[in-house]
Amino acid sequence: MKEQILQYLMLHADGYVSGAELATELQVSRNTIWKTIQQLKDAGYQIESQHRVGYRYRGGNVLNATTIKQGLQTDIAVQVFNTIDSTNKFAKNLAVTAPTKPVAIIANEQTAGYGRQGRAYYSPADDGLYLSLLLPMHDERLNSGLLTTGVATAVADTLAKLYHVQPQIKWVNDVIVNQHKVVGIMTEGIADLESGTLSHVIIGIGLNLTNVEFPTELSQKVGSLGLADVDRNQLATQLLNALLTLVTTYQTATFMARYRELSLVIGQEVTLSRYGTEISGRVTDIADDGALILNTKDGAQSFTSGEITKVNILNGEYHG
Repeated sequence: MKEQILQYLMLHADGYVSGAELATELQVSRNTIWKTIQQLKDAGYQIESQHRVGYRYRGGNVLNATTIKQGLQTDIAVQVFNTIDSTNKFAKNLAVTAPTKPVAIIANEQTAGYGRQGRAYYSPADDGLYLSLLLPMHDERLNSGLLTTGVATAVADTLAKLYHVQPQIKWVNDVIVNQHKVVGIMTEGIADLESGTLSHVIIGIGLNLTNVEFPTELSQKVGSLGLADVDRNQLATQLLNALLTLVTTYQTATFMARYRELSLVIGQEVTLSRYGTEISGRVTDIADDGALILNTKDGAQSFTSGEITKVNILNGEYHG
């Protein structure tokens, strides 16, 4: 009963849940709900009670695998570390053991986090959430363009729901809030050398939550959500639920309309770096497969890879 109540409260943590609603949902008495809530509070869970309104899960900032798992809608393994070199690196090493179900690796701090092209990813303790999801492929074919755009959409919508921010996405998967990058996302594939197919996919996500200072070389482009208080267990749970739902449906591309709504670059002049070459033009659209449609001096071109290194926005403040 405690696990069921906790999961329900975590899934509705953006508001209060009445005792009557919980009793109806779980088919028990309101007195049973009250007693169980008290047991959860005694166990250390931060649950706010308000007379005639209901209960609200407040959680906490210390990462806990049990708390995260209790809010998940899918049975996966969860491993939490206070300090790790890199969650993606750990996931790569774990893939050698051929796990048959998803594994989430979550850290309070990374000492050697990395992003695209091996660039260091700033991952200080207590200020962020660093998460990698290792997914067995089970002979499935990967559509990397759709997976990457789908993950960015899922992350942006999760942040918007929990923290009432207005995220944007810089193609292909940088999440921007208040003109600064607050989330880095990187997907990596693990090949089965015998079959020549992908055995696992890793979705790596780094979120800047409460940081107030960044290294000088990052401060112009990188920022945080600026949250004074955040329940990282709740955030991890919500993100994992969104990602685990996405990976079962992402090939339908139903999220692409939402991705376009969140796009920072559609209608803007950008510079795309691709294989050592820079291509400039105006972004006219994002295709249904996640490709960037760029109107260049040579006409309309479609790109499925590359990195936008510059965005010139005439009606905004972002100049990354």
